[in-house]
Amino acid sequence: PLLSSARHRPRPAYDAVGGGGGALPLAADAAPRAGPHEPRASATHYDMRCASSVLAFARFRGTAFANYPVLVWALGYTSAAAAICGIVLLSSRHPETIRVERLCGVVSYSSAFIAALMVIFLLAAVRRWWAVRIGTLGGFACAAGDLAMLLAAHFPLFEGVPELKNLVLRYCFASIELTFMQAQGTDGVLAGLVQQELLTDEEQRKLEELSSKPQAIWIWIASAMQRLAEHGKLSSRILLLVYRICARARGALGRGRGTFAYLDTQLPFPHVHFLCVCIHLNSFAVAVKCGVVAAVALCNLHRTEKDIPISDTENIQVLVLQVCFVVCVPALSRAVLETVTSLGEPLKEGYHDISRRSYHERMRWECEAMQCAGEELPAEAAQVAHEFQVREGD
Repeated sequence: PLLSSARHRPRPAYDAVGGGGGALPLAADAAPRAGPHEPRASATHYDMRCASSVLAFARFRGTAFANYPVLVWALGYTSAAAAICGIVLLSSRHPETIRVERLCGVVSYSSAFIAALMVIFLLAAVRRWWAVRIGTLGGFACAAGDLAMLLAAHFPLFEGVPELKNLVLRYCFASIELTFMQAQGTDGVLAGLVQQELLTDEEQRKLEELSSKPQAIWIWIASAMQRLAEHGKLSSRILLLVYRICARARGALGRGRGTFAYLDTQLPFPHVHFLCVCIHLNSFAVAVKCGVVAAVALCNLHRTEKDIPISDTENIQVLVLQVCFVVCVPALSRAVLETVTSLGEPLKEGYHDISRRSYHERMRWECEAMQCAGEELPAEAAQVAHEFQVREGD
């Protein structure tokens, strides 16, 4: 069973929840441990001190710079700058007479404009990611927790109650698994959920015929409670609360304002296209400026001093700075685009995405805690209910 009524609970069958490739790895703070104090799972977990220290330069996995397009982008514009430098050296008799102040000014203004656009673009992507995490998945987790609390408080340990709780909670966990599967495009075949004992064979057949599988499960929960009310086993007041919880959970997953409203709706194409074109133009302008300035610096290094003294150190410094600019500016611009792309799909299986296993584990521990609290009510809490008296006029 998912949640047993005994104090010592066996690990449920869905401990190895995974999609396609098998079990998903637990986060460092989400690994199962023995004992009553289970660790808290989190969607993202990392050491902030390490991430903000100089060790950040040695970390590439899971960062925006670990993407292959960033390296290709930087190498491409570096090659363009080198080609422009060669053209200037070969086509100009006196490259040292080229005035680069205006070119540098244009690049400075364009870089500032692009930086402002990228900040707005990145902020919009982060806000969408946070909305998926808190507004939709968080709303779903709250609905599942409210339902578990309602069952634990209003259904003590009578015959048949553990089966009812297990059925409802199993449907909740199946719904969140189906949400991740639908976001990843792997919800066509549900045999994995049957092996994990989250669905039966009959439930698998019925769900595979539907399109919005995570929402359909909440219809089953509401229908089961409605049948209990028809047989006089559930009051209309509790049934109304269940309907509200199910409606809130369905809304958190739906395409109206829920998870798939964000996943199925990208940022406006004209805005994204305008930003990408501006980034390309700015990167090319940086490459042109760096190539020309580098050509002037190389010419000064080979020029002999006559009337005007020439500093080799200054020219070497200028050359090194141009190399750094032509490598870093396009690479950082591309890294921002890659970051926005990754934030737009937070339910995938990437290193930077919301941890599916961690989210599942946190939901299970919350439901188990409420189940235990409802079954093992303290003696004082039970006694005060019997001794409480309402005076006339209160």
